[in-house]
Amino acid sequence: MIKQFDFSKKLWFVFFLFCFSTILNAQVVDTLKSKQVYTMLTFCNYYKTIIDGRDSVMFYSGHIKNAVYIDAFSEEASRFLENYTNCDTLVVYCTNQTRSEIIIDKLKNMNYQGRIIYMQDGINGWKNNGFPIEIICVKD
Repeated sequence: MIKQFDFSKKLWFVFFLFCFSTILNAQVVDTLKSKQVYTMLTFCNYYKTIIDGRDSVMFYSGHIKNAVYIDAFSEEASRFLENYTNCDTLVVYCTNQTRSEIIIDKLKNMNYQGRIIYMQDGINGWKNNGFPIEIICVKD
């Protein structure tokens, strides 16, 4: 019972942190776990763009609903990211750290001034917590 209470407290803290905080004039990178990101995406009333940095096969086999596919290793990644530099908040995830770090570095090099939320445990953490994913079937 005590652990449930502590977890609930943490979720409310994350909720208030992201729903009511303001973005100052500096670039911010927050590292969160999938549970915290899920809470933020579910309960906050402002729009966040979600960027999945994995390749197309991984993306289409299961991703967070409404995520944007931008393969971090693609030569076109920076060009695609330019479409989102006007967003206040970007949530970035992949399978592990590598692709997310590349996306974040590209955003920093583009002088992106909004908040970047790095989902540390990636899509595997999301799935392990039982959070919903979207699967897109691609026909040949």
